[in-house]
Amino acid sequence: MLGFREVSNHAGFNADQIADKFNLNLDLAERDNQFVLMEDFVKMLEYAARLKNIPDLGLQMSPYHDLSILGPLSLVISNLPTVGQAVVYAAEHIDVMSPTILIETYPDKTENTVSKSHTWISISIDLDKPAPHTQALDVCLGNLHRFLKILAGNHYQLAKVMVPHGSRSIAPVYEQFFEAPVFFEQDHAALLLANSTFEGRLDKPNTELSQIVDLHIQTHFRNIRGSFTARTAQVIRKVLGRASCNKSEVAKLLAIHPRTLQRHLLDENTNFDEIKTRILCQEALRYLTQSQIPMAQLASILGFSEQATLVRFCKRNFGKSPTEIRKNAESLDM
Repeated sequence: MLGFREVSNHAGFNADQIADKFNLNLDLAERDNQFVLMEDFVKMLEYAARLKNIPDLGLQMSPYHDLSILGPLSLVISNLPTVGQAVVYAAEHIDVMSPTILIETYPDKTENTVSKSHTWISISIDLDKPAPHTQALDVCLGNLHRFLKILAGNHYQLAKVMVPHGSRSIAPVYEQFFEAPVFFEQDHAALLLANSTFEGRLDKPNTELSQIVDLHIQTHFRNIRGSFTARTAQVIRKVLGRASCNKSEVAKLLAIHPRTLQRHLLDENTNFDEIKTRILCQEALRYLTQSQIPMAQLASILGFSEQATLVRFCKRNFGKSPTEIRKNAESLDM
């Protein structure tokens, strides 16, 4: 929540009054080891951004953050030998600070060929309940960019940026922030970095300190990334919209038998259909409230056979048609 008060004061409104609406105490932002629900944080930022017409609220908050917001992870990350190792560690352990945040890297593909010179690093927020989260995602993406730039120094080479929402009207603001071309209404939020960025060595790493703190993290924090619910959700997101987005194919990608996957999910009090429906709700709501993608195209992206199926899905899960959801979101813009 750091920076919310400062941005609010600059815009001329009372941050604490808005935070109170969502049962959040902004004073907690100044204290170590304090946690709040991501859902409440997301709702607060979306409400403030729309109410006060600050579409880049998340980006404005990012400069008020430094690596210390990652708690003990920051000590390990900043004391590893290379940027690449820091990224890998962050991706594997970010759930220590927030189980809703996911960091991934994947190769750049250009014209069906894999580029050997650039790599994508993406960041996403996985909420239990579907809700627009443009501003919180911008905070995360802005921090990812700034922290990597600090770690890599002169080795930092950002080629382009992808964001999943539609903010072309303020494209210059985004491009000034990232100092790179920004592409809107993409599948997810990600940075395309030259591989030389990951090869850069950190300044005076203390590997002994890094190992000591890592041992503390492994001993005192439970890593939930290994849960079958989280792993299943991760695969579904990757294959959503494809014919392979079913229990059998997802189980195959997880290298286990479908019945074994079903048993593990039942042990975690869920099932494949519940997880897939939750992700479909999140993605449908995101596209409907943060982009102008045509309905027929959206139905295809989400894996529905036709637009009418998308309509029935939205009415069943949201109580409104896709058109009504989009109109309601537009009516909230100030």
